Amino acid sequence: MKEVETFLMKFVPNWKQESFLLAVSGGVDSMVLLESFFLLQKKIEALNFSVVHIHHHLRKESDEEEEMVREYCMIRNISLEVHHWQQGASQTVGVEEKARKFRYQKLEESMKKNKARYVVVAHHADDQVETVLMKLTRGSTLEGIAGMKPIRPFSEGYLIRPFLTVDKEELYEYALIHQIPYQEDMSNQSLEYTRNRFRKEIIPLFKQENPKFNQKIQEFTQTLQEQQELILTLAHQWIAQELVELSGGWSWEKEIYLKQPVGLQKVILVEISKKLGGLLSTKNVSDIQKAIVSDTSQMSLNLPKGWIFQKRYDQLLIIKEEEKDIPYQEIRVEGIQSEDIVLSKDERISFKTEQGWEMFVSSEDFPLTIRRRKPDDQFLLKENQHQSVRRWCINQKISRELREKLWIVENSSKEIIAILGFRQTQSLSKREETDRIRIVYRNKEEVLTC
Repeated sequence: MKEVETFLMKFVPNWKQESFLLAVSGGVDSMVLLESFFLLQKKIEALNFSVVHIHHHLRKESDEEEEMVREYCMIRNISLEVHHWQQGASQTVGVEEKARKFRYQKLEESMKKNKARYVVVAHHADDQVETVLMKLTRGSTLEGIAGMKPIRPFSEGYLIRPFLTVDKEELYEYALIHQIPYQEDMSNQSLEYTRNRFRKEIIPLFKQENPKFNQKIQEFTQTLQEQQELILTLAHQWIAQELVELSGGWSWEKEIYLKQPVGLQKVILVEISKKLGGLLSTKNVSDIQKAIVSDTSQMSLNLPKGWIFQKRYDQLLIIKEEEKDIPYQEIRVEGIQSEDIVLSKDERISFKTEQGWEMFVSSEDFPLTIRRRKPDDQFLLKENQHQSVRRWCINQKISRELREKLWIVENSSKEIIAILGFRQTQSLSKREETDRIRIVYRNKEEVLTC
């Protein structure tokens, strides 16, 4: 078909010198695709292509399909690889998705083996219509509703679809005129499959209303894809400027995020979620967006594979959940020490005059107890007024995660006299200025610079 050459001229630079891998199932669409490339190679001898066929072992006709593809390629001296999904015959759950994964895995392997930069598949206009309507029915992102793209990255190259603007009826006509062999997939007649119900029962109703329904969907998807390209450019610019990469995830500022248009916010969130390797569903992304715009100042959402979304006041994070809780620790300080006291691998206190958060104690305060926070901790906020450490943290907008890591300092009378790194509490007794002892607390960044 002339559409193949037109497509290659538009989407593939230097296409006459490229190497292509055709995915041929044996159906009318893929066999017309194969014939088109064969005829094009006669016209342009430098054009290089090979064929891969996947035998899924799901239907009794599969053997006939393989034999037909083999015979066609052998007569025309076309390079062919056949891969068998032996497990297909025993699959009962999630068959379509498992078959798809196997198919794309083998396409990638064959692509590398044949040094092909382009995998060519025969999705056509009717496939596009079915995909868009199914996405709309199930719910999807803008990218999903925009349908299949004519070209997209795949492995170390690209996957291309030259027939996306061609109706299946045209493919049947072309196959008849040029006497191209093909096999009908009888499973396409079964209404057990969602796609078949759309194909057989729903889409014909749309075509009754408008015989050019396929063309209208094509125009619709093209418009969406053009707009999606613009929005993605803006989203990627924002991510490059505002997303902070952490050792175990990413963070960004809520207020800066919410200043963007709502539509752009959602695309930004989808693009951030892609950094998890496609683990997040549309619902996961929707739940995160709802959490961000909610009035709740702090919250967490569990995501797949141990990832979590956290909202900590103005900070938003997607991070890997820590495998272990922070153990309760208690350190006793009998008196002034010449060496640093190690609280954790990232935290130190010292009696030296160094940069860091500092507090002052009296000799009467020793021995000091430095420990992790307890749920019922209270301290003297001001004269005759106590406050729980928990309430104080909430008022100061200290995140829940950080609260669990707080170091509390008790004096010899078991009175809380400081929250390391944040505040020294009101003194319960008057002491001479000359009796004050300086203690310096340093966190991870400050420890590393010393």
